[in-house]
Amino acid sequence: MVLCNILLVAPGAIDAVALQSAALADFFDTFQPWARVGLGALFALALDIVLILFIILEVRRPKRKAIRVEKATGGEVQVSINSIADRLRYEVDRLPDVLRVKSKVGAKRGGVVIELDVETVAGVDVPEKAALIVEQAQQVIEEQMGLKLSKPTKVNLRAAPYSKTPKMTVRPKVNEQPPIASHPDEPEEDNLPVLAEV
Repeated sequence: MVLCNILLVAPGAIDAVALQSAALADFFDTFQPWARVGLGALFALALDIVLILFIILEVRRPKRKAIRVEKATGGEVQVSINSIADRLRYEVDRLPDVLRVKSKVGAKRGGVVIELDVETVAGVDVPEKAALIVEQAQQVIEEQMGLKLSKPTKVNLRAAPYSKTPKMTVRPKVNEQPPIASHPDEPEEDNLPVLAEV
């Protein structure tokens, strides 16, 4: 394409291109026939790879940055993928026993694809917590944001590790005796009323 533009803009360049092509042909005539074929094949392969990459870059569709809201009335509404991920992260993070949430949101032809990486406290009931997280994600996406899930939500649940330090327990000393109460009929001195002298 560049060569065509140069030839059309500067017709005198045709003579220069012809001279360079003749010099290149003379240079290749000095090689053995098997070397000429090998170099030609390598050059053709490199050129084919570059052209295939250009075609792939032209044909490939860019990632969608927003998703159309299904339940919008009166117009077309699109929500950005980043705002969907932020809202989902905020809502799931508010659930009890959830420490951290990382959300990945993608757009597919049928709707939204969600993957959540959730860290919970140690000792949580995994099936119950996973069901709660999936239910919360589905409610946020479908009911609150008006979007549609194209496939079920994927949740990668990870419980925080248990504490490595042993719990400290207080044990009574062996020689320690409980305090002995005074005679049951006598009131204790601490509980006697204080009388002031007049």
